[in-house]
Amino acid sequence: MPTDSTPANAQSSAKADAAARLERVALHCDATSYDAASAEPLLLVALRVRGNRILTGGALVLRGQENGFPTDAGDRLRRFIGQRPLIGYFLDFSAAMVERLTGGPLANERIEVSGLYYDRKVRSLSKSAVDLRLDSLIQDLDLPVRADDARGTALAAAMAWLRLTNAG
Repeated sequence: MPTDSTPANAQSSAKADAAARLERVALHCDATSYDAASAEPLLLVALRVRGNRILTGGALVLRGQENGFPTDAGDRLRRFIGQRPLIGYFLDFSAAMVERLTGGPLANERIEVSGLYYDRKVRSLSKSAVDLRLDSLIQDLDLPVRADDARGTALAAAMAWLRLTNAG
């Protein structure tokens, strides 16, 4: 009796791997300051972006406590992010906070939305200075006003990425 050389669980695993390659993760960290060397992370939010959809219902939200983050926070964050490219605004700072929490470097591709926005604006005919503040970028891209918290910033970065890459 012939059998399929690829078990069903291997096929579903391959499909999951293919889907993960099409995903990105929007990331933002609120911290005690913007100095990555001395800041203490307070809140980390990670949102998956699949195709032109932002999966807000499956967001990973990690809150620091008085004595820091829960001991499993770094592992949970690494599993959530996986090898997916990271999207963010002021992403190097958030990535530095994640690296501190996980205890190691992130090798993920990084997509800084302010860089994408700048590249688009300098190609335009206008030679005026480019305002890279997040709220200005959101207004110029005609995106909804963001909530002023880590989740709102991660969501705004994901929406800006979709608009700037025409994926949305």
